[in-house]
Amino acid sequence: MKQVPQTLKEKSKMPSNLTDTQSAEYDQALAALLAQISQHPAVLAFQAAEERLKAAEDLYALEVEMKVLAKEAVLYKKIDKVKAYQETMARSKIIEAQLNESPLIMDYRRKLVVANDLLQHLLQTLESQINEELYRDK
Repeated sequence: MKQVPQTLKEKSKMPSNLTDTQSAEYDQALAALLAQISQHPAVLAFQAAEERLKAAEDLYALEVEMKVLAKEAVLYKKIDKVKAYQETMARSKIIEAQLNESPLIMDYRRKLVVANDLLQHLLQTLESQINEELYRDK
């Protein structure tokens, strides 16, 4: 089974055909970028919201219960237990509604969107700059 990289730095290893100097410069630039991203207010706000959410054990328990019910519903649907499927899905949707109304979850989702928008913007900018460099060299 293939090992999946866990961090951005692991995902962004440069090709081995670079010189040691180029590789060191790349690693240094990547480390600087990651440090700046990790200190961006949107990322810090998201991380704080995530920690608050993780600390809310009642919400975590509801989430676990909702996932269990969803798995049971899939099983009931596969074995044609229509009534059990409908009841299980109804209970799951009630829990989902409770979770969606939680101020912690609403805050987390808002901050997730902002952090995601930041990362998407950075990726688009990097992609544009890389493409410009590639076309300039041709």
